[in-house]
Amino acid sequence: MIKERIKSSVIILLIVNIIFLTSKLWFVYGSRHIGEEIIKQVKSLPVISSFFPTETPYSIPKENLSKPRKFLINDGSLWMAYYNTDIGYSPIEERIRTIVKGFLRGDISASKKTDYETWQAGLESYSIYVEYPISYSMELFSKVMDVDPQFSPKDISSLRDFIIIPSSSETDVCILVRDYNDNSKIYAYILNPSYQFPASDLNVYANSGDGYYEPAFSTGLMLETKNNISLYPMVLFSDSQPESSVLSSSPLINEDSQHLLLENFSINSATKPYTNQDGTKNYIENYASAKIYTDAVFEYVSINNEKGIILNESGDAYAVLNSAIDFAENIWKCVSDEPLNVLLTSDLSDYDSQKPFKFEFDYYCNGRPVNLSLKEENGHEALNSAIEITVYNGMLVSYRQNMREYNEATKEPLSAPFISALDYFVKILDEEGLKNAEIKDIYIGYLDKGTPDLIKANWLCKVDNKIYSYIQEAEVAQ
Repeated sequence: MIKERIKSSVIILLIVNIIFLTSKLWFVYGSRHIGEEIIKQVKSLPVISSFFPTETPYSIPKENLSKPRKFLINDGSLWMAYYNTDIGYSPIEERIRTIVKGFLRGDISASKKTDYETWQAGLESYSIYVEYPISYSMELFSKVMDVDPQFSPKDISSLRDFIIIPSSSETDVCILVRDYNDNSKIYAYILNPSYQFPASDLNVYANSGDGYYEPAFSTGLMLETKNNISLYPMVLFSDSQPESSVLSSSPLINEDSQHLLLENFSINSATKPYTNQDGTKNYIENYASAKIYTDAVFEYVSINNEKGIILNESGDAYAVLNSAIDFAENIWKCVSDEPLNVLLTSDLSDYDSQKPFKFEFDYYCNGRPVNLSLKEENGHEALNSAIEITVYNGMLVSYRQNMREYNEATKEPLSAPFISALDYFVKILDEEGLKNAEIKDIYIGYLDKGTPDLIKANWLCKVDNKIYSYIQEAEVAQ
């Protein structure tokens, strides 16, 4: 009898809650995904949630902070590259993470300052080259890898890449590390015997990939240019022309998402905006301004650095970075139900909490980066990253984002081989008159220039902070 009464009470409680939630959604949020929102709200009820096991939140941006961008494996006869979205990457990453954390913990039996010749010899021998997307200060890198910075080696102040090789015993591990801010500082660290070089796995890894890879330094290629254009030694030559997705782009700011966006920046969405002739909507409130441009670019700017949005009062680089990512994910939820799939692209080796610092993020789609190149038009300044978050002393003082999503429209094979793209990039850089420029990277990705056209995967070239996209001669002639 008592059991039946409990069941009846639970059912009545559920009905009352569903009626309340339904009315709230109809009268407060209008028509935005009513069905989905009801299901989410009902699932969150304590009585119901026990029947729906909760998943551990998975944050792509935070997850990628500690993951290398690529591995370059040399098994003594063959080069093989694995990027962070390739099949086969994860097993390597797991083995390397153990070794890297041992290095950061100070589990080192010997260390010695060395030179570039040793670094080069390490690359050309049985080795694994590890490259991260950005540079870190040693303290920040330790925190990203969940290691107490007090135990980390003090010889190096910043890093972006290193080389793992066997020591003289052929089973112990030696790590060659060079300082990102001072490339002349290179150290060799031999880890304690408990860490093993993954020699038994190396042949499996090297033979399981697709295509041919070779770093620029080992090709012997000398670029003949009038302006002394050079290649970064670790630019990878490849014979791969994979089939890749062609993307469509669509704006995410509408009446409902606009309301949520403004509220998240403490701006009253009911306030009537001032609208420019070009259609830009302007809001001014709480010592800040927000602008919504016609091409779905959103911008928030604090009147001064002391009036921003508090992210983390500690000012600690790692804490502020994580808070900035959390903030960006909350903003993304205002416009999309999909996870925020981005990668941090701004170097962090010179972060200073007492100076304005800009975190930059690019979108990822189907395993490839989507770089942005929006000109100074449609009322806003040029925008070269999907998200720009400027922080100062633990506060957010500026936020800019290209509020767009990318979806696969079709698939096409890559239009040209690597060598054709390299010839094109060298020619363009020469024609632009850039002197002593270094091509930092050539890779497959997307470049969104803000046009309504479909975006094809292409060879992209990075020189300083500028991205160039390969264009076939037939396209140039049009």
